[in-house]
Amino acid sequence: MTSVSGVAGMSRRGSALAKGRIRLGTHVWWDAVTSGAFFGPASIVLSFLMAVTGLAPHQHYEQVGYVGAFAVAILGWAVLVVALIPAAVAERRLTRRRSRAVVVLTAVVVAASARPFIHEILFVLIFDIPLILDGWHVRVLSNLVVWVIGLSIVAMTARSIDVTRGTRGRLSHAVSILGQGRSRLARFENDNRALLDEIVGELRIRRDGMLAGDVDFDAVRNYSEVVRAASHRLEDRAHHNLNLITVEQPAPPFERRSGSLLSQLRPPPYLITGLVFAAATVPYTHHLGGIPLALLCLATVLTVTLAVDAITRAVSRGKDPRARGAIIVVAWAAAGVLLTACARWLLPTDDPALLGPIVSLPLVGVALAACTDAIASAAISSRRLEAVLVLVARTLTLKTAQARRPLRHAAHVLHGRVQGRCVMLAAYADEGTLTDEQVDSFRHELDEAFESVLWYEAEAEAVLRTDTVQSSHEDVEELVSTWSGLLEVSSDITPEAAEALHAPAISRRVATVVNEGFVNAVKHSEARRVWLAIAVEGPDLLVRTWSKGTLERSPSKSASRTISGIGDRGRIFQRADEVVLEVSVPLSTGHTAPVRIEHLSARRMRSGARVG
Repeated sequence: MTSVSGVAGMSRRGSALAKGRIRLGTHVWWDAVTSGAFFGPASIVLSFLMAVTGLAPHQHYEQVGYVGAFAVAILGWAVLVVALIPAAVAERRLTRRRSRAVVVLTAVVVAASARPFIHEILFVLIFDIPLILDGWHVRVLSNLVVWVIGLSIVAMTARSIDVTRGTRGRLSHAVSILGQGRSRLARFENDNRALLDEIVGELRIRRDGMLAGDVDFDAVRNYSEVVRAASHRLEDRAHHNLNLITVEQPAPPFERRSGSLLSQLRPPPYLITGLVFAAATVPYTHHLGGIPLALLCLATVLTVTLAVDAITRAVSRGKDPRARGAIIVVAWAAAGVLLTACARWLLPTDDPALLGPIVSLPLVGVALAACTDAIASAAISSRRLEAVLVLVARTLTLKTAQARRPLRHAAHVLHGRVQGRCVMLAAYADEGTLTDEQVDSFRHELDEAFESVLWYEAEAEAVLRTDTVQSSHEDVEELVSTWSGLLEVSSDITPEAAEALHAPAISRRVATVVNEGFVNAVKHSEARRVWLAIAVEGPDLLVRTWSKGTLERSPSKSASRTISGIGDRGRIFQRADEVVLEVSVPLSTGHTAPVRIEHLSARRMRSGARVG
């Protein structure tokens, strides 16, 4: 029973994996078709290779020879390239994706369908030989399959590379910009320590000077005003915008991917190469020998290509990317030779087209290997940089909040504890002459307060290690301030939502969602502005972030994997020209013992202007 259930589970996982790959392939293909760059230099190169190899017009080779056939193939290719220029221009000027898709696919279908007839016309015009239109439907179908699939593979590869470069560039720049915060923070912390030492030292001197003279009501009040001014100075310092601190621009943390062409090849999914090649050759074999021959050729192609799929994986396992690429090229070249030999043996003709597999199969295999690597590299690079960006933002927010706490603590101690003790001393002084015991008690209590200010940072770190204080990346306002060095953030947080964010568990989740939203803004767009909205809706906090941009992949049903603890309560989707991340955070968290830190000001966060 266990084995049966295990097999069933493996079957379900395999089916889910296959469906996932099909969905991914479909989305990558649609993104390439609608990207506005389907017709490009790479498609020109591949179309030329296809025109002079597997699709070369060999039907008149007995009259014109191989040179004449190749000359017609090159001229026909040039005619189609020129004819497709208007379509290439149109797809770049059109703004709607569906319109681009219509233009691109229509142009490819028309060009592929017209290609056999263009060849015949060229043979007539150049060599003055009669038309051969036998099997024209087979030639048209083969051209359609090869052109649509071949150009799609090239477009998907080029698009994935562009997406990878764009994503890496944006995310690397963002990491670099946020990385400056470390230098700012180090300077901020050093200045804070110096400022606290300076203020405490000055307050000690002023206190001792006051106590050494006539201690009356006015003297104590004047000293209290000095303490008040110091507390206000520290409070202002605690709200200082670190983005205003000038630091040296650090080098980008990630360089553009480099390496040989061989290192940019990866074994494509099983059977995909065989199916693509079979789709282009089955119409021809069916025309020659009917269904039996077509099925025999199909079985041969799938058997050989499946064997190559298995061999390339087994041999290249553990090898470096360059060696893996060399193995892929050699394996598909050998497969091309083998299929060519099989074709010469199985097919009842001496048509030179039978030599096509020796070039066209390696071409298809290598093209799909490059496409597979480009798609995989795009996903890997994106996930890696997203994770780094999330970590940098959270760490910087955490450290910044920790750096502000000693200032806030010091301001609180001076404003409350020290000034309160001054009030008591002033009252004693106003009633009469102060006793030595009262003066010593005042001096001792102020020394304790000053020591509390100077030693707070070390004590706070000890408390944080016991996990009894809310981690500061839960402070949404601090997180927004961190990102404001990179993005212009417009925020709208309702008073009810701001009140709910007092709970550390809820604040933690919301800050995680907001952080992910800002990462998405960088990932999907060159825009520098992002919008944030948080509101109470029923039993949840609805958190939305959005920015101008375009999803390179289909909308997902749930938020990114980096949003821990959210599950399927979120989604990322395209809304007009904006990418939106929307997550519902439950207000009921099961944790009702918040440790109060600096809370959000709803009035400040609803300003809709640049936050920071």
